[in-house]
Amino acid sequence: MTDNATTTLSLDEVKELARSVFVAAGMGEQGSEVMAELVRMTERDGPRSHGLRMLPVYAQSFSSGYANPTADPRIERVAPGVLRGDGDNGYYQITAAKARDELIAMVRENGIAAFTCANCHHLGALRFDTGPLAEAGLVALGVVNSLSMVVPQGGIRPVFGTNPMSFACPRPGAEPVVWDQASSMVALMDIRMAAAEGHDLPRPAGLDPDGQPTQDPSAILETRSLLPFGEHKGAAIAFLIEILGAALAGGTLSVDNASREAHGALNIKGGNTLIAIDPARFGNAAFEDYVQRVCAEIEGNGNARVPGDGRLQNRAATQADGVRVTADLMAQLRELV
Repeated sequence: MTDNATTTLSLDEVKELARSVFVAAGMGEQGSEVMAELVRMTERDGPRSHGLRMLPVYAQSFSSGYANPTADPRIERVAPGVLRGDGDNGYYQITAAKARDELIAMVRENGIAAFTCANCHHLGALRFDTGPLAEAGLVALGVVNSLSMVVPQGGIRPVFGTNPMSFACPRPGAEPVVWDQASSMVALMDIRMAAAEGHDLPRPAGLDPDGQPTQDPSAILETRSLLPFGEHKGAAIAFLIEILGAALAGGTLSVDNASREAHGALNIKGGNTLIAIDPARFGNAAFEDYVQRVCAEIEGNGNARVPGDGRLQNRAATQADGVRVTADLMAQLRELV
């Protein structure tokens, strides 16, 4: 149904719309299923800036020749605890899905294992990389470097990407704890949404053309210079992710953008690293009690909440009420099908 220039879609309809866009862009059945499910889960849990709104970006990456819609990833075990992937210039999530069962088996065997992947692209929320491992009873940490647009503390030009990270762990009797965050003060897509909606950001999140911190999203989009969260502390985390992501995997550094610019794309072929730990192999039989205790200390502690739990509130709302999509976005997506 429609309401005030919006259309309400069920989550199944969201997935089918996303799948149709991916298929129209040239993706095969398996890749379209993985990526459409990613869009569905993003619209379900938020942030919605990484869901249906990202489909034109995916489609452009294929139509420009920057990404490979029919990628055939390769997986190789290079050490007892290291699995390495080559994404065949497709999207990382497809490679990760192919590698997941073997990675879990390696973690069960060794107690800890890592999957690293290059020659791939990554758009969307990073928590969907770590969440499945927590659902399998593992602790997971995932990182990926991205297009340079974050200035180091005190700097005047971007060096790092927004360089997100994600952590997940099982939680007894409840959904796993899963969170992700960018190394920047605000994610790029949130800045784009603020500019489109015509309002300032709640706090300075980037530099204006004069090199001064600003809350004006349009000014930040002009300079493409974002501030790290926590000043020098966030910049240090962005550096860490550059090393764990690009350097370990052999992906493109955030500052090396020539290939991306030639295709007019909004991401680079960075590097992804996913580290998984089996708590059952670390010798603390009370691991779950520790997790439960920490969560209990947070819950009911004023307005505090366990990191990432806001997604569960969003999930309940969208499962009950569906997803409202603007007429402009629906028109844009229908042109892609």
